[in-house]
Amino acid sequence: MKNRIACADIGGTNIKLALFIDGILSLQEEIATEANKGSQQVLEKVMNWLKQVEPIQAIGISTCGQVNVKDGSIHYANDNMPGYTGTKVKEYFETIFHVPCFVENDVYAAARGEYFLGSAQGLDDFICLTYGTGIGGGIFLNGKAYYGSGSSQGVMLGALTLHAKKNTNSWDMSYEHNCSTTALMKKVHEVDSSIQNGRELLKQIQRPELQAIVNEWIDEIVIGLQSLSYVWNVPTLILGGGILEQPYIFKRIRNSFQKNLLDGFHGIELKKAKLGNLAGLYGAYSLTQERQ
Repeated sequence: MKNRIACADIGGTNIKLALFIDGILSLQEEIATEANKGSQQVLEKVMNWLKQVEPIQAIGISTCGQVNVKDGSIHYANDNMPGYTGTKVKEYFETIFHVPCFVENDVYAAARGEYFLGSAQGLDDFICLTYGTGIGGGIFLNGKAYYGSGSSQGVMLGALTLHAKKNTNSWDMSYEHNCSTTALMKKVHEVDSSIQNGRELLKQIQRPELQAIVNEWIDEIVIGLQSLSYVWNVPTLILGGGILEQPYIFKRIRNSFQKNLLDGFHGIELKKAKLGNLAGLYGAYSLTQERQ
């Protein structure tokens, strides 16, 4: 009998679904999350799809929110997914399908995917960061995901303080608040509200006023990357997100990063993530192989 592993990557906007047969991605689908309708209907959407691809031997779930990897529950999720905090995701799927279910936070799943089949193959120590609507990241040390041992379930790289200011909300000083594509487009819209996304922006990058905004945003990204490098001292940083596919963006980040590193840290490598939107699914699949 062929080995059939079903995986889901649950995001705030879309749910990516996949069936791996003998390790090969054989079926893929994407559906709207409709998170505003509540977390229960999100789980039911995944459940209904899984029933269509039975029989399956295991389930891998990549999901937004902080995940308690010990019991597969959601330790914390913000209001983008109402009612998700405390949800016992692992228990929900195992009760219905009677097969093992393994649950991972989405940015850690992306890092795991890159480690399994992407730019981090063969690396024992690296940080993987994804730049999009927000900024998320996962840390691998000695070939294993590092979650930390504090009260949170996993690190929160997007909350890195970028510029400390007195009497300022901590999130307003964060890496995500200042360096996500959301932050970039907010500044772009102050100049030209007709530009709807990063692709349109990069088509007009020769406009001096837009290029100045992009370059300033890149400088902020580099400050965060350098800070993480000094603290964690890993040899490689893997960078993902649709906007980093643009050669201008990645090349300038890499050049600025190398140019401004403190002496003693030269040699740290920046790599583009390879798997794109599939990283979470591949990470969920690799999780089922590691923990079964």
